[in-house]
Amino acid sequence: MKGKAPVIILIAAALLLAPGLAACGDSGTNAASSSPEPAVSGSPSPAVGGSPSPPAASQTVTVDEALLPTAVNLRVGDKLQVLLHSNTASTGYVWTAEGMEEEAVLRQIGKPVDIPPKSDLAGASGKTRFTFQAMEKGAEQLGFWYARPSDKGNPGAAYALVVNVAKGHLPVEVTAGEEYTAEIAQIRLGDTLQVVIQHASAQGKAAWRMASSTAPLKAAGGQKYSSANGGTVTMDFEGTATGTGVLVLVNRPSGDPPLQTYSLPVNVRPVKQPITIQVNHKDANESFATKAGDTVQLVLPAQPSTGYEWVIKKPKPTVLKQVGEPRFTANNETVGAKGKMLWTFAVIGAGQAPVRALLEGPDAASTGPAEEFDFTVLAKPGFRPKVVEAVDSYPAATVFIKPGDQIKLTLDARAGVWAPQGTSNQLTHKTPAVSGGKAVVMYTARNKGVTTQVLVANAPGAWPNQAYAFSAVIGKGKLPRTVTAAEQKVAASVQLAVGETLSVELPGNATTGFTWAVSPLAVDGVIEQVGDVAFTASTDLMGAGGVFTAQFKGVGAGSVPLLMLYQGPGSQPAVEGIWMTMVTVQ
Repeated sequence: MKGKAPVIILIAAALLLAPGLAACGDSGTNAASSSPEPAVSGSPSPAVGGSPSPPAASQTVTVDEALLPTAVNLRVGDKLQVLLHSNTASTGYVWTAEGMEEEAVLRQIGKPVDIPPKSDLAGASGKTRFTFQAMEKGAEQLGFWYARPSDKGNPGAAYALVVNVAKGHLPVEVTAGEEYTAEIAQIRLGDTLQVVIQHASAQGKAAWRMASSTAPLKAAGGQKYSSANGGTVTMDFEGTATGTGVLVLVNRPSGDPPLQTYSLPVNVRPVKQPITIQVNHKDANESFATKAGDTVQLVLPAQPSTGYEWVIKKPKPTVLKQVGEPRFTANNETVGAKGKMLWTFAVIGAGQAPVRALLEGPDAASTGPAEEFDFTVLAKPGFRPKVVEAVDSYPAATVFIKPGDQIKLTLDARAGVWAPQGTSNQLTHKTPAVSGGKAVVMYTARNKGVTTQVLVANAPGAWPNQAYAFSAVIGKGKLPRTVTAAEQKVAASVQLAVGETLSVELPGNATTGFTWAVSPLAVDGVIEQVGDVAFTASTDLMGAGGVFTAQFKGVGAGSVPLLMLYQGPGSQPAVEGIWMTMVTVQ
């Protein structure tokens, strides 16, 4: 995008942020890691010129949470999306973008798009999305600042990003699918397993098929497609033998690469073994056939924080017996969040047992229950085939990448120990890394081709607890992709008194030819550089890294952005990093 002459002056009123860069793509993502925080300290120094000023108190000046980002790498034709946290409705602040150099490397596409917050809480923040397209080979420095249109002073925050555009393919990291996994389906030999896949592509409609399934199942009948819920495909399967495996389905019309992929762990039990019947809010007034030894689980939506709780009227004791206390599981970690309440009953004898649940509030004695839920358990000896519905599920979209690209999966580690199944000539994978309740699995594309990958979470027991599958197409052609850059941290401005010295230390390695250079100041007379940027190696070893140190002195009242670039040698040096903060001298 073409820069403008007054851009640096505008940035002078804006730059407060030196974020790390994390990227995750829609169809592709450029991964960038953050370097260590720069050490910034201040010490008093005598005033220069005029009458002596009273000595300033000794202090340490720190740039809070300032991180050093790595440059984003694109190819010509690629698109760049920048997501920044915003709250325009509550604050009046808006994000503005501008190129900081006279380059035509990037072109902004359309206007910024405001993405509403996911939370319903008043004042919740959303995001602002900028979109750019790489037009030609080169490097561009993008600046973003967050301010009210009427303000002429310091903004609330700012973000800077270095974008390098090259010809040809640069390996990137992409995200496959979402953090959704299908939970195990349990049926008896002779039962019918009904799989309902929501958000199924209309392009495939009736083109779903089994792909390398290890589950002892066979298709029973055709496929039904409905436009409800963004497209829904319903398929029936019958158990052919007892055992456990993973059912893998792909939406693959006319032999093309799969449009979508779905995986479900299935356990087919012998008829005489007990089963677990799951009842939810959709089953009001329904009857369920069971036999002695089976288990009935009731799951109802609940929110105890509202003061309303479900009360179960004691069912017929010769048929059903409640096992343990009900258990509440919240949908998220928000205080007072909605969730689900689970009751477990053991079927202990034959007969008919109505079950009634009443949602009662603090004033239930006078107003009665707010809601009622009834179902009936019909416990009989012997076996009766039935239709068992799998948990509502969404398929994973196919990932299009090229050799050298990486695929990143983020799965819930609480489901068990995640393990990729089988091998592939197209993809290799690393052992899942578990941290903070998440399991991250990295795949690397090696060869051209199409592959379907399945992962299962092995929990205690004889079968997997959850499963996830995706398909990947690895090609050699130029596949434009979208790279998403997201801001992470906001740095506070640095406060100095006239005469004080600001010391900035940034990590680097002088033996590589790269060095930290001070970008020309947008406003003179506020701070001035003291000496040259100096490098100090961390050890005496040849080629050791270390820190670059630059010093500045406050010389006059005002505010100015301090911008430093980590760049290589030559008349047109490559820029690999950027660091900045706002310095205010009083």
